[in-house]
Amino acid sequence: MSGIVTATAIVVTWNGGAEAVAAVRSLLDQHVPAGMRLRVVAADNGSSDDTVARIRAEAPEAEVLELRTNLGYGAAANRAMAEYPADAYLVLNQDAVYQPGFVAALLSELANDERLGAVTAQVQLAGEFVAAESDTPAAEVFVGHDGARWRRTRDGEHGQRLINSTGNQLTRSGNGLDRGWLAPVGTEFPRSVLGFHGGACGLRADAVRALGGFDERYFMYYEDTDLSLRMRTAGWSVAYVPEAVSVHQHAGSSGTTSPGFVEWNARNRAWNARRNGPARMRIAATGRTLAGAVKGALTAADPRRPRDERELGRARARGALAGVFAPVGARRESVADAPSALPQDAAEGAPARQPRTLIDLTSVPAQLGGVGRYLEGLLTGFEEIGFKPVLVCRAEHREHFAALAPNAELHVAPRTTAKRSARFAWEQTGLLRLAGEVRAEVIHSPHYSFPRGTPLRRVVTLHDATFFSDPEAHTAVKRRFFSSWIRAAVRADVWLITPSAATAREIERYAGRPRRAMTVALHGVDRDVFHEPTAAEVAAFRDKYELGDRPYIVFLGTIEPRKQVAQLIRAHRILNQRLGADAPLLLISGQRGWDAEAIELLDAAGTDSGVRELGYLPLDELRTFLGGASAFCYPSIAEGFGLPVLEAMSAGAAVVTTNRTALPEVGGDAVVYAEPEPAALADALENILTDADAAAGLRAAGLARAAEFTWERCARIHVDAYSRAAHG
Repeated sequence: MSGIVTATAIVVTWNGGAEAVAAVRSLLDQHVPAGMRLRVVAADNGSSDDTVARIRAEAPEAEVLELRTNLGYGAAANRAMAEYPADAYLVLNQDAVYQPGFVAALLSELANDERLGAVTAQVQLAGEFVAAESDTPAAEVFVGHDGARWRRTRDGEHGQRLINSTGNQLTRSGNGLDRGWLAPVGTEFPRSVLGFHGGACGLRADAVRALGGFDERYFMYYEDTDLSLRMRTAGWSVAYVPEAVSVHQHAGSSGTTSPGFVEWNARNRAWNARRNGPARMRIAATGRTLAGAVKGALTAADPRRPRDERELGRARARGALAGVFAPVGARRESVADAPSALPQDAAEGAPARQPRTLIDLTSVPAQLGGVGRYLEGLLTGFEEIGFKPVLVCRAEHREHFAALAPNAELHVAPRTTAKRSARFAWEQTGLLRLAGEVRAEVIHSPHYSFPRGTPLRRVVTLHDATFFSDPEAHTAVKRRFFSSWIRAAVRADVWLITPSAATAREIERYAGRPRRAMTVALHGVDRDVFHEPTAAEVAAFRDKYELGDRPYIVFLGTIEPRKQVAQLIRAHRILNQRLGADAPLLLISGQRGWDAEAIELLDAAGTDSGVRELGYLPLDELRTFLGGASAFCYPSIAEGFGLPVLEAMSAGAAVVTTNRTALPEVGGDAVVYAEPEPAALADALENILTDADAAAGLRAAGLARAAEFTWERCARIHVDAYSRAAHG
């Protein structure tokens, strides 16, 4: 078995109404293999009808991710995968009903074959069909690959069931085809298939995350074929699972003769061929698409044509021209013709070789902080999966990192790297010399900056984009330094890792689209440190800090403007006014940063205010600080990930945070979201303090949510990025 424990079924919805409800309900009623857990999510693309309300009313067990606008099919699936982490994802259409056994068949196939990056179901067309007569209206005719013409049965007729898809194929000119289109149900097909059907598929999380998910520029159509080909290039296989059956209303959302379908299909067909196809396919696709553009333009210009035909002609011309001339990003070696296009070990499903990777830990500050916590977790994850990197660190951190990664090869940087300016100079020279000495194939720079003048493959971690989105939250020097390195990383030929999909989107928004797709590697949590504290630990903590019996709420983090500590202090004042003697203490742990407003309020707080500043707490006290609190409040307005929220959930805290940047990817539906304003924060905290059932529910949900974030998974995604960098 391949370690698939959690799965998220994602139904992408848009104005689906009853149809969408039926799809969701058919998943909620499914059997899940023993030892696995399934979450069902409707990712709604800004429906303007009552779809969301109906799902919540008629399928309340499902979760709903409301997107403010129609982002497209792949983008909606990406958002849901980011927000609801799992070991495997089922990505599904709203205009289908998933038959009993569908979920179990797909997940079991993934779990039983570690070579599989994706599996695809048997998609059947809804209804029964008979041969179409010559006078059947064209809009009612379905034409098979063999030219056979079919129509759905009418009242009183009996026909046969037909197949919609058993996976995706490509012609020599790059045209995508549903394998098995209009074959009678019961026809057998090989389990090996080029690509998965994007509306009825199972995806292995490690495979899809490492590739950055669906390419959102496709919007709809061909995003599944594109991802299938990228998976196969990376060494994964795709399999057809006939036991998983979906009954589909073909093109129910867009219609195959709508201008939207025609335009997106024409553009994306050419894009996919140009991006993933061999030379002969790219040439054939370009010629065919240009011919389509001319034909579409002539149709649009012909006044004798009906208005609808002219509109379709314009759509075809627009899509074709965009498909030929719009940039599509780096082209990859194609596997469209045969698996032999893969390296032999990848074609046989063997795991990619782990490259010799040098990780530069010299950027870690003396007090480890956020980047230090990330690297500590990553190294423990490497130990769990048996990956042995080469590490270089400063002298003061040698014993610490040696204990965390006893199987790694550890080197110590010159003592001059303790000075910031000297470290940056060493990064551009000494680090490269060390890389040559240890025969490194890849250098991982885990904190923004990286060596510039080298042919070695480089992987760079970018932790957040708040230097652009929230510039006032940083000092001018820090803002200029990190924003310039982010821009340099986007322009350079490096592989980028971000801790959240939100960070990847923000980087692309402010610094531009990088040369290579970014890899999202959600952080994990150390459960040896962050678990529910015992009653004795809580009592000892209260005694040490003289807290008495008063309840307390907590904040953990550097006191800097984006954390909104000043607003939390004001919210605490409101709680004092409302609750009087029952008001909680407010305990703040973290270093003082550059938030002058918050520091002024802290300095002005008297002993009777109930505000206590504990400073930098030892790591082994944090679980008691968090888990012993009545609530953890983290009103940050900008986060690259939001590790304190994850650690608080793992320690059993009831969490209040904001619905900003990456925080929803961490908190999911296991936290309370509030605006970073005193009254809103006070309302959320008061509800937890006065409603024991609500608080207990949040604690339980937080513990379950935190269990989904592991450093082992994060480490696997990093190793995959190193492998792709070494061989890319």
